Amino acid sequence: MGVMMVNKLAKIISAAAVLAMTASLAPESALAQKVSGQANNADDKFSFEINPSASYTPSTSYTGGIFSGAIQNAIYTDYGYPAVLDAKTPKDYKFNPGDLKVSLESISDSLQQKLNLRSSSFQGKFGSTVVKYEASLEDNYNPTNFIRFAFYAPYTEPFTNLNSLSVFNASNLTPFLDSSGSVRFPKYLWGLKFDSDPEPNPLRDDDLRTFDWTPDSDGKKVPEPAATASLLLFGIVSTALFWKRNKRPYTSLSNAKKTL
Repeated sequence: MGVMMVNKLAKIISAAAVLAMTASLAPESALAQKVSGQANNADDKFSFEINPSASYTPSTSYTGGIFSGAIQNAIYTDYGYPAVLDAKTPKDYKFNPGDLKVSLESISDSLQQKLNLRSSSFQGKFGSTVVKYEASLEDNYNPTNFIRFAFYAPYTEPFTNLNSLSVFNASNLTPFLDSSGSVRFPKYLWGLKFDSDPEPNPLRDDDLRTFDWTPDSDGKKVPEPAATASLLLFGIVSTALFWKRNKRPYTSLSNAKKTL
């Protein structure tokens, strides 16, 4: 193997090490966060993913803005779908990606009381100002069919950062985990609707359901800082030793030719 070939191989290994380190050092904000919860009917389920890297456009009419395409992979599972012989088989409704609106809102005393009475991770922690997250999604099969939802967080850290969805990363939400291992947001889900249906009044007294986020819902885990640093150091040292070890024989051979 010639000197040029060894040098080329060393460069390739170095580049591969850099690419591997870049992938392992990807920020946690790039990972989609899954949220799920009970739908309007007792058995139905609704889930979606939040893309924390979605682009943000601030609003000029309210405090907050729009995260374009932040809601992804939304699925409404209807367990009351009739099938053959009146048996009930789950039916999945899948929705197109949608925008997530985030706003800072002053709420009435009655709404504040409702939020604080709900069994959520923030029970009793809501003040007169809250952070509201809301979206409207279209069925990817029938655009006249849509779903609307809203969920709430108290106006406290980390939710005071309205221009970033990184608040939904594990490092920020873990302190709010409840005894069930989830962070539960009080929410209202309109359910499957058509354009002709009237919009119901949100936050009914009898609607006490939540959207649940858990650490296990992360798409993949981010390496611990110590592990990442060790991996990076190993890659650098290994490449250096390989280059040095393969350079030595050719240097000696070159010196021998000069002696002759």
